[in-house]
Amino acid sequence: MASLPIPRRYRTVVYLPSRHDGCMLEVCLSIPTHVSSQPQTNTGVVIAHPYGPLGGSYNNNVVGAMVQWFETYPLQATADDIASTSSTSPITQQQSSSASTAEDAVESTAAVTDAPEKSRDHSKSRPTPLACVICAFNFRGCGKSKGKTSWTGEAEREDYQTVVDFLQSGSHAGSSHLENMEGLRDSGTSTPAPVWGGKVFDEMGQEIAVPRLPFMSRFILSGYSYGGMIASTIPPPLRNPANPNSGHLPTSYVLISYPAGVAWFLTAGTQGSLYKRARAILLGEETSSPSTRTTTTIDQNSVGALRTGRRRNVEAYFITGSQDQFTSSGTLMSWLKTNAGLNPSKSSSELTKSWALKRPDGAIHLDVVDKVDHFWLDREQELLDRLRSWWTEAHPTSAI
Repeated sequence: MASLPIPRRYRTVVYLPSRHDGCMLEVCLSIPTHVSSQPQTNTGVVIAHPYGPLGGSYNNNVVGAMVQWFETYPLQATADDIASTSSTSPITQQQSSSASTAEDAVESTAAVTDAPEKSRDHSKSRPTPLACVICAFNFRGCGKSKGKTSWTGEAEREDYQTVVDFLQSGSHAGSSHLENMEGLRDSGTSTPAPVWGGKVFDEMGQEIAVPRLPFMSRFILSGYSYGGMIASTIPPPLRNPANPNSGHLPTSYVLISYPAGVAWFLTAGTQGSLYKRARAILLGEETSSPSTRTTTTIDQNSVGALRTGRRRNVEAYFITGSQDQFTSSGTLMSWLKTNAGLNPSKSSSELTKSWALKRPDGAIHLDVVDKVDHFWLDREQELLDRLRSWWTEAHPTSAI
């Protein structure tokens, strides 16, 4: 009898208690299960959906297309892309092992500490496959997540951060960063308290075995519409969550149909605080996060990088349609000028056609797609093609 092929992906739905108030969040988790012959860089991918009260959930057409793309497209990065996660001792990772259950899914380890700039070898640009562990989740009040929409977006930020913390927990027994953080909190330090309780539940509310996740060496934080607005306010994850001074992991933001024109409606007029957080990330300014009670610098060299054209380890890709019903190209471009340092150079007559705009350091990229509205119906493949082109351009050796 021929043996059955091992699935390349294991998908399951789990429920996580939000760090905000314990509200149960429905999370679709996708883990690679095939064995690779090459060392891989584990990458956490989070995908957020449009506004819940208007029908948004992770069953949305764009969210579904994004999940499938990250599952199937062979993303790669270069040694330079992951150099900021290296230490004087090289990162070591175990290969992903086959699994048929969440408990047996993927187990990797990586030693991640600060690396002096002089210790990095930028002469090597060998492509490294990215093993994506994907979470598409429902905000509170959406799908089978409990609770209700907060109106201001603050609770939803905590929902998103909960999923990031879950992916970064390295949830093998005894190795969770968040277990270490618990001890630091009890000792009275100013280190952020653990924000994910280390427990996972099923649909019936019964506690289940925690899926064994690898340590992540980089992140892709993405969202569509309202989900993109929330994603843009989530700080790049720390290399070591137990150490606020450890620096941030390379993080890519993929933000689709960003609703800058209607943010006042989606946040009950409190969009200013969200914009401040997004600006801190996109421009690398200092910001104080009430949820962590610490002051964090996204990247001390970010402003200098913007002025000199040097790359940062935080990048953002914005894509929108030229016929978006809620945020015109001009409105989004003005928002990006203020909050992301993107200098508009388009005349009003050009804003109805496809075009692209990049910041001098290449960290921020805007794509406007001709004759596409906010919903991307029957245009999902064009969205994915643009995303692939951007990734290939931003990470030149990533083309297969």
